[in-house]
Amino acid sequence: MNLATQPSSSTESAPTASLEDLLAATASGDRQAFAALYRLTHRRFYAIALALTRQPEVAEDILQESYLAIWRTAGQYQAGRAPALVWLMAIVRHRAIEFLRQRRRRALETGAEPLAEEALQAPDPQALDSMDPIAHAIQECLRRLPSDQARMIGLAFFHGFSHEELATRLQTPLGTVKSWVRRGLLQLKGCLET
Repeated sequence: MNLATQPSSSTESAPTASLEDLLAATASGDRQAFAALYRLTHRRFYAIALALTRQPEVAEDILQESYLAIWRTAGQYQAGRAPALVWLMAIVRHRAIEFLRQRRRRALETGAEPLAEEALQAPDPQALDSMDPIAHAIQECLRRLPSDQARMIGLAFFHGFSHEELATRLQTPLGTVKSWVRRGLLQLKGCLET
């Protein structure tokens, strides 16, 4: 398997390995493939972590933890279940959300004030990287969702609230919250696939 990620010095370019190929090679312990995977994804993943945490130092820590998790779990990736980029982004998002949940628990334990309402507004995905076509597509698709669904998805995925936390915070039945999130995700998925 050729894992070249940079053009060769000749007039032809060496093929660039797909993220799936790089993950498979990483799973078998190929450090060069892992380095190539990092080079291709680290800017986007840092932007995700930064958008969720809003703290550069924390985003860097989350990025490091995420790549350690990717190194350890690359063999668990199943191409038929999700595209490699989505699987990788989920790892970063999960780490960032865990940080937010721990911070929220600590704040509750110490009696600190809850987050201000403006802090709960979903960040603009395009602001993360104006050249990123995925961020632009997500932003456009979120705008097309009904406002309740867009808000639920923003709070759940950008701020790490669980369904139960959303139901309590919004004084809405848990089933309704789950329905809004599920329908919103289905509509978002349909929009992104078109």
